[in-house]
Amino acid sequence: MSFSTNTTYAATATQATLGKVLSNTVDNKGVDRTLPKGLTNINELFNVPAITDNDTKVLAPNEGGNKGSADVTVLTELGQTNKVGAIWSKRTQSDTSKQNYIDVNKRQTMSMWMYFGGVDTFGGTNTGDGMALVLQNVSDSAFTNSGDVDNTPGEALGVWGTVILPVDVVTSALAKTAIQKSWAMEFDTYPNSGTYDSNFDKNVSGVNHIASNYPARESTYGLGAEGAYMNHDNLITSIPTTSKSSNFLTDDHWHHVTLTWTPAPSGSTEATMTLNYDDKNMDGTPKLTSAGKVNTKVMKIDTTAFDLNGSNKLYWGFTGSTGSSSENNLVIFESIPSLVEADALTSIIDETSGNREITDATTDNPNANVVHQGDKVSVNYNLNYLSGSKPWENIDATINLPDKIDYSSALITYTDDAGKTSTETIGEFSGMTNNQIEHKLGQSLYKTGITSANVKFEGTVNAGTTATETDVPAAHASFYGSDLQKDVMTKAFVIKQPNKITLTKTGSDVTTSFNKEVLLNGKVSYSDKTKTVDPSKLTVVASVNGEIAKTSMSSILASNSTDTFALPVSSQLFSNLHEGANTVTIYVYNDEDYNVSDTITYTVTISGTVSIETSPASNFKTTQSFGDNSIIPRGSGWSIDVTDSRQKGAGWKLFASATPLVNGDKETWTNSKDGQSLIFVDGSGNTDSLINNEVEISSAVKSQTAAQDYDIDSQWSSDNGVLLKRGSYESAGTYTSTVTWNLQDSI
Repeated sequence: MSFSTNTTYAATATQATLGKVLSNTVDNKGVDRTLPKGLTNINELFNVPAITDNDTKVLAPNEGGNKGSADVTVLTELGQTNKVGAIWSKRTQSDTSKQNYIDVNKRQTMSMWMYFGGVDTFGGTNTGDGMALVLQNVSDSAFTNSGDVDNTPGEALGVWGTVILPVDVVTSALAKTAIQKSWAMEFDTYPNSGTYDSNFDKNVSGVNHIASNYPARESTYGLGAEGAYMNHDNLITSIPTTSKSSNFLTDDHWHHVTLTWTPAPSGSTEATMTLNYDDKNMDGTPKLTSAGKVNTKVMKIDTTAFDLNGSNKLYWGFTGSTGSSSENNLVIFESIPSLVEADALTSIIDETSGNREITDATTDNPNANVVHQGDKVSVNYNLNYLSGSKPWENIDATINLPDKIDYSSALITYTDDAGKTSTETIGEFSGMTNNQIEHKLGQSLYKTGITSANVKFEGTVNAGTTATETDVPAAHASFYGSDLQKDVMTKAFVIKQPNKITLTKTGSDVTTSFNKEVLLNGKVSYSDKTKTVDPSKLTVVASVNGEIAKTSMSSILASNSTDTFALPVSSQLFSNLHEGANTVTIYVYNDEDYNVSDTITYTVTISGTVSIETSPASNFKTTQSFGDNSIIPRGSGWSIDVTDSRQKGAGWKLFASATPLVNGDKETWTNSKDGQSLIFVDGSGNTDSLINNEVEISSAVKSQTAAQDYDIDSQWSSDNGVLLKRGSYESAGTYTSTVTWNLQDSI
């Protein structure tokens, strides 16, 4: 094998052995050997190909010195020189629930912990050669140079083109020896430059770097005086979250990596891969730069490189190598997107200031992160299943709730794919201490059945001090389940003492009827008398029997006023107004600083009625005066409507009677003499005469709180309802009758 050895280090420090790295302890030098949490059963999901000198192995907990709780993938091992490593997802195994792949048409999240050996000192030590994360469409045994390990230089990392002899140094030959149909991102720990078979990094400074490109494309490589080199796209040579500017990979620490694949837009072949490197601490909290951000690199990927030919699935995994230098290259997987892809999101809602979500302060909205002493708030953790072959199950929630809130309730609400909800109490809430709670969710999430869960804690803001401002830091929570582990942080926020807005009730309680609008008045003032009321910056919030509506104060100002509003209330505006007393609560908040007023209460009493409205004239269809006994159907103009604005459960009955039909010559409809001309046929076919006879037409019991309308005639078919019965002969003419409708209360 041909590996480079040209780099000379000023001093050589001793790297930790594999056994020490996996000891799950803190050693006497103070290097934290605690192992990250992650997934198990990796051998069911990944294949270690049978390649000569493939040093890769998967150590289950308590196997091979692994003292942690997760499987550790050992791609290469310290001391094992001139070795290679490879592990690939099992894309096509028979158990479809365990098929492991990247679906290029869906968002896919790959998260893992990575370890690259080295030492916890500036500059590092003699390490080599690193790892590469690879997406490819070849097989689960792919490797550089078709697995010819004896002719694979270390700089290729098992994925890039290989330089065998100086005469072979042409870019087209290099591309053909790489893994085909692929894209790779290397975590390179050895600076290769100076010789024909070790020159890939001639244009890269530093000990470590991260970069990407397409291994099988000729454009990935270039030629120089000292041989072939690699064109490094998306190059990273330092990371601001580490004190080791040059050896930010080989610093003897675990580094968390999150990779998110975003599909190409419709009509495009350009997908996006977002890399967040060193983005999380071992306790799950985010690892941030001095600017408060994670280390992020957004990379574009041309999906034509994979030659998918109608498929949507890619193999993914890691390759690596060692030469005369070596290191422990380790991976602990945290998520497998083809099994479970899900979101875990948080929000803090200030319910007092109009259910406003707390966000980061901006120049345009400097109070976006502000709540006020005494505000009612909710802290929410929203879990949403997106895709996958398996449920997200056995979800253990470990939640550190934000400080300075007096919590009063906790509830989990599940929603299924039909929109139906169910709830689960959090029994541990009653014994919660230090705002910390652990709870195992009682339900799994999947693409069918229950798809989401909202874990909500409600309480009242209490700074515990009269200080003008109190900062509350972000708080961490984790949701670790089978096949997926998620960590989230709430937003940090600021508690301010309220600048009291006074709201005064300036009207009286009112009695009205349904469908009639009333105005409820309130006057706004400030406890700080130097502050004037600006209605354009105020929002009025009204709650009618729990139904909430918001409106700008400037849109409902009382006549010739800037500090008094006239809030309209009617059944058209508030659907849950009901007969009897209705409680209307009103408060105001400032749209800029989110200060909130006290609350005023009105009682609006609705006097309910039941009424009928009919068209003034209705017709039957014109017919011949001669003919057999028959039924003449209704014509145009029929409209019989009942409106009930009384309380739910009230009943009514509708009766009708009619006078005999008479034409313009005072001739009576023949059958009127027998009382049979105008008839009512019910839904069962029973017939009653309406001539001088009152007949029950319809009845109902009110089934809702709001006013309820009943369209009586629309319930009739052509064979029932009010009809006209004729004899064998009727005198020609237009006949009229008067129908009397009698609407009665009923129990």
